[in-house]
Amino acid sequence: MRLVLVCVIIAAIASACGSSTTNMPSEPGGLPNMARIVCTAGGTRLETPAVIPQPDGVHVILSQHGGAPATLSTDHAGGWKPGPKPLVLTLPPGSAHLGCMTMADWNADPPRHRAWVTLRVVDADGRWVDDHPVGGTCSQSSVDYAPTAVGDPEPKLARKARQALGARPGDQVERAGYPRQQPIEYRLVRDGKVVALATFASTGHERWLLDGVQKCA
Repeated sequence: MRLVLVCVIIAAIASACGSSTTNMPSEPGGLPNMARIVCTAGGTRLETPAVIPQPDGVHVILSQHGGAPATLSTDHAGGWKPGPKPLVLTLPPGSAHLGCMTMADWNADPPRHRAWVTLRVVDADGRWVDDHPVGGTCSQSSVDYAPTAVGDPEPKLARKARQALGARPGDQVERAGYPRQQPIEYRLVRDGKVVALATFASTGHERWLLDGVQKCA
């Protein structure tokens, strides 16, 4: 009887320890910090309706269970392939419309969005800084470089951004998007409105090149 009692106590302790770790939510509020999306023969299956972003963006595990090979697309970008490593998407807070696309879907006229899903991004920690310039007329410019271009270290990007954005006295130039996202973004705030955005692409050596500038007026 004593041996049975000891085993029961040990089992209870092990069960309690297991429940405190495996059932613990990954983030406050019970929401995961990793979204899970599955490409299927019938379209897209969303296994996490809502997710909390990490400092570099929204992490997504994309897998495929049946159907033709597919990639993940959103309303603004696409081409992400299923795999074991998480994808990092710079989706802003709110509702993100996304789904799996096969070559047949892309070749349809218009492209076919079969069973796309809506992922809710909940920025509980306020990590996101709005990167959408506003204005009646907007222009977009890009920069080309030689293959040997090295780029600048991150501490110099703020000054580069002020120059590229044409900042005036009183303007505010600050990081936009998520704090550790790639590409790096800087926004120009004038009279309380975001009117321009500079984007810096990584060269792969902890250095960055100005990739493009968007200005609105």
